[in-house]
Amino acid sequence: MTKTKNEAVYKQLDFASKTDFENVDKGFIAPLLNNGDIPGVISATGMNFMQNKEAPASVNPSLWRHAQLVNRGGLYKVSDHIYQVRGQDISNLTIIETNSGIVLYDVEYSVDAFKKSIELYEKERGKKPLKGIIVSHSHADHFGGFAGIYAAGLATPDDIKSGKIPYYAPEGFVEEAVSENVMAGNIMARRAGYQYGNVLKQDPSGTITAALGPVLANGASSLAIPNHFITKDGEKATIDGVDFVFYLTPGAEAPAEMVVYIPQWKALSMAEEVNHLQHNIYTLRGAKTRDASEWASYINAAIARWGNEVEVQFGPHTWPVWGNQNVVEYLKDQRDAYQSLYNTTIRYANYGYRPDDIAENAKLPEKVFNKWDNRPYYGNTRNNLKSTYIKNLGWFSGNAAELAKYPDAERGKRYVKAMGGESKVVDLAVQSYKEGDYRFTVDLLNNIVAYDASDKNANYLMADALEQIGYQEETALTRNLYLSAANELRVGGSVPNKLSTASPEVIANLPPKLLLAYISMISDQIKAEKLGNHTIALNMDNDKFLLDLHNGVLNYVELLDDMPTQKADVTVQISKVDLIGVVTGKEKMDDLLNNDKAKIDGDRDILKQIASTLDTNIKNDMNLVLPLQQANQIQQ
Repeated sequence: MTKTKNEAVYKQLDFASKTDFENVDKGFIAPLLNNGDIPGVISATGMNFMQNKEAPASVNPSLWRHAQLVNRGGLYKVSDHIYQVRGQDISNLTIIETNSGIVLYDVEYSVDAFKKSIELYEKERGKKPLKGIIVSHSHADHFGGFAGIYAAGLATPDDIKSGKIPYYAPEGFVEEAVSENVMAGNIMARRAGYQYGNVLKQDPSGTITAALGPVLANGASSLAIPNHFITKDGEKATIDGVDFVFYLTPGAEAPAEMVVYIPQWKALSMAEEVNHLQHNIYTLRGAKTRDASEWASYINAAIARWGNEVEVQFGPHTWPVWGNQNVVEYLKDQRDAYQSLYNTTIRYANYGYRPDDIAENAKLPEKVFNKWDNRPYYGNTRNNLKSTYIKNLGWFSGNAAELAKYPDAERGKRYVKAMGGESKVVDLAVQSYKEGDYRFTVDLLNNIVAYDASDKNANYLMADALEQIGYQEETALTRNLYLSAANELRVGGSVPNKLSTASPEVIANLPPKLLLAYISMISDQIKAEKLGNHTIALNMDNDKFLLDLHNGVLNYVELLDDMPTQKADVTVQISKVDLIGVVTGKEKMDDLLNNDKAKIDGDRDILKQIASTLDTNIKNDMNLVLPLQQANQIQQ
């Protein structure tokens, strides 16, 4: 069944076209250092097994072709002033040469990957002083490698903090980066490990590609606070003699994002708004759902604004496009895809179709979606249609039966009982598997797996079915999720997790207000409720806040000069560094108070008690398919 389905793909798409293979190698200067391998972080050579080979039965041929394109890397010349290191991480490092130095545009996810990328550039182009940094948006694979700038000797933290080296990001960057990578960072990093295939083998039966790049590097990301924020469209910055013009594109690919145009070189970067693939409207690692129509409108505005003159489009993922006509056509094709997803979803919804019905049955224009640049390698078309419905109408389809539905475990127990017990369900699943109905096999067995991790027959058969679905998938991320789920079922759960976006280094760089937001989130409200109501005046370095523990909820407000004096039960003086030590479990409030590193006016026991409610032991290896492990559950 899988082999037959995958072979049919050759008749659907234009595999004879080799233009992309010519373009992806255009401007090649030198290969990645050590072939891109960084022990424990990334194995680029491990992701090159598909080069110059025919697709095996275990991989959709279209996805195999895309992997051949993006699973390669090195230093490339984009234009006379723009260079890229591609393939060292999931994102590209772009180096823009100015009058007497360089500007870095996005800095990859991994600190170690960035260090290797800049080392390669300097080996081929020479070491040049850093004149500026631009980060296009609030996703960790674009800013996470920032600490590599310090490690490579290009700048010091003081250079950034003082503004000596300008660092530009879009308005809302810090808030959105923290919201996504810190507040929900633990579960998001876990899901990302499955989505990007970091828990899988690198071979034809495992992970093939991360689609936007070969693979997401392992390890923790870093975060530095920008010293310049772009707040309005058309804002211009001149860095070492080069003009950069910025336009904001919030709510499309990222909540905080901007595109940039360099007029003197007619060079455009649409950031991650355009790629050589269909992107996610909702990413399965978990994030805010995007607006497909807004996304299309930003691309359309770029065509109107620069379409008559642009000569090259480069981005932080995949490869550039050269020539005015090619760039405009590329932009139009991408625009059409996102507008079509929106229009189709809303039109079908207005007829009364439900989200799953739209995802499965909606007809889309082949002239749009059969273009290689719009194929669903990263964003799955079914998921994008369903997500667009939810973005505009919410998760509820209007059928009240959905409101009465039990959670998975309780629902599964009742279905299994109704069908005659676990052995009967497994027998039915075996029959479905033999018929090639892998989706229903998974659906049947999930009723057991949702509440019982011990039924090996159910676990292994469900894993077999998930693998077959994954082998047919054209979308890299859904392939990886299917295969990662199968892996969890086979090993019995607790799959190790090497990714971390809410690392201590990131938390240490949070602005004071966002640090308190994080502390509020990790407070165990059931424990805190027993402490009663208290107000605390918190003086943290040069910032003043009022904390209000009320009904177990820890609220906070920054005290500004135009506010009247606030009454507090307790006043606390503590440095941000020491407060972070308490939050991350490295310091005890008692020790800080006894060593005069913290001072308190009032009942010191209240502060100790509040500190004891902070949940600093959240594990990051939670099961995503099998029932949540006992050790990972909240203990009340």
